[in-house]
Amino acid sequence: MRKLATTIALLLCGHLAHAVELTVVTAGGYVRFNVPDDWQVLKAQTKPPVAAIVFQIANPADSGTPHSTNVIVSLFAMDTEQGKAAMSEVGKQYGPAVPTVRTQDGWTTHSQTTEQQGARYNVVDAVRKAADVTVSIRFAWPALPNNPANYDKSMIDAMQAVQRSVVGGFGVPPARLGEVIRRPTQ
Repeated sequence: MRKLATTIALLLCGHLAHAVELTVVTAGGYVRFNVPDDWQVLKAQTKPPVAAIVFQIANPADSGTPHSTNVIVSLFAMDTEQGKAAMSEVGKQYGPAVPTVRTQDGWTTHSQTTEQQGARYNVVDAVRKAADVTVSIRFAWPALPNNPANYDKSMIDAMQAVQRSVVGGFGVPPARLGEVIRRPTQ
């Protein structure tokens, strides 16, 4: 039993060692989520009423092409016009087919495919409330001939991992041992 507990603890620590936890402060609280540490941050706008952090996931298949796999985690203050307007774009139809909508574990998910620069893209938006905001996670990835085997499944798994990591709370976020707080430069 002790060996099993040690193995589980090591697996959990190994998984957590390769993740970055981000906390975005909202008007009335905060939202935390985890992403792998090898995702490149392309843009970060952390101030309400629309906070968004854009990531790029490395994929050798898109090297030398105009295509890339991107993730956007957005927080919308729904008590503002800007927040409502930005949220109205989530799940918007891009291709000829209406997005497939389903609800699971508190998340409403909109899945669709569309064309961009000659490639078919999978676009999946997931949305739910957390603290005093609405959180949206978008994964968009191209269907390229040289994508790794099971790439679509790995993207769905990665999205579900980010979804499971989302935690919101009201008030000041509790400090954690060893935590480093960084503020964006003005």
